[in-house]
This record gives sequence, structure tokens and C-alpha cells, in this order.
Amino acid sequence: MNNNHIYLQYKRLERHYESSLQKKDEVSFLDLAHVLRIFTEMKSEIDNLASKKGIAFGFENIKPHPDVKKTLKGKKYTYLPLGSGVPTAGTEVKGIMQIEGKLTTEEFIKISKAGPPITQKTKLSFGQWMGATIYEIPSMDKVHSKIGISREIFIKRVANMLGASHPQETDKGKGIENKFDVHIKELHQIKLGNGYPATYFQLLEIAKNIIETVKPLFQAKRFPKPL
Repeated sequence: MNNNHIYLQYKRLERHYESSLQKKDEVSFLDLAHVLRIFTEMKSEIDNLASKKGIAFGFENIKPHPDVKKTLKGKKYTYLPLGSGVPTAGTEVKGIMQIEGKLTTEEFIKISKAGPPITQKTKLSFGQWMGATIYEIPSMDKVHSKIGISREIFIKRVANMLGASHPQETDKGKGIENKFDVHIKELHQIKLGNGYPATYFQLLEIAKNIIETVKPLFQAKRFPKPL
């Protein structure tokens, strides 16, 4: 793949991210999901370019608080942490946590003291970071107590299933991907900030991290400006 094309897609992502952050409307979010899907298909090319330039990425990943992990174990919950936060409606959304049933006083205090999710710099490649889990839901499987959805699967299912890359309800997914659809649809029903789905807020955080972390690839560049 031509390096100029990677740069072009980077500028495209930058533009759609800024538009989505400012407008936060259905059209801008769908466009953001579509360009992020392009990035799931450029993982190898981006990592190869970084290797040639001697650049080690420092992507941010969520660092789960041990008290939160312990409290969620065995419960039915929805947990979507947004470590870097997404500004909206005069505030900043740091993620969502919904737990079904009652918490003990001790559990409630532990979660409150844990505070919002935090991130830590990693040494993950772009491909590895895309494959890392960002959304957890409990599983009915006794052996595997939770289901983890990676950034790549999350982006692809939002883009393909919810109308960004295919007309809504025309894409059925391939292989194991479609088993996550029910969980992503449930998350899509949760409204944050200005009343837009939680799925789109996750896309904003992913886009922000890509833009900030991949930027060194194009500094002191010899790439022409996109037309």
C-alpha cells in the first residue's frame, strides 16, 4: 500500500473525528465508523511503516482497578470504560457501568473509591492494540465467565451492522463476529451526553487515540498534502 494513501486516510480520520466531536449527530458518527473500519484493514501497513521509521507506538489501554474487577465478578453487568474521556454537553464522559441487582455497602464504597477508569501507555503494535478488549459482558459459560469484544470487532460490527458501511440490517457478519451483535445492539441503546448511543462515544475515544499515537509517522514527512 502506498504510504501517501495511509497519510490520506489519516487526514480523513482526523477530519471526521473533529466533525463528530463538534456536531455529535448521526451522520457524523456513521462517517467516523466507516473511516475507522478502513483502519482495521490497514493494521499491517501501519505497523510496517512504523517499523521502517523506527517508531514504537505508545497506545493507551484501560487499566482495570482490582476492586472493580472483583466487584463485577459473578454479576450481570455492562462495563464500557472510556479512559481518556469524551467531552460533551459541558462535561466529560468517562464510560458507563451498569450492574444488575444489589450491591453491598462494601462493594459500593469500593467502586466509588476506585474512581473513573484510567489508562496506561503500552508497547502494543497497532494490530495488537486493535485486538485488545475494550468492552466486557458476562458470559453464561461456566468456564469463561466473560465475553471480551476487541476494538477491531467493535468497529467492524458498528460500521457493518448499524449502517455506516452497509445499509442497516443487510450485513449478517462472518464467522464468530455476528455473535457479538446482540451485545453491541444493547450498548447502542444506552444514551450518553447529548443523548447519543454509547457505541459512538467509544468510537470517538478510539479515533482520538489513533490520531494522537500514529501522528509521529507523518511528522517531518515528505508526503504531499491530500487534495
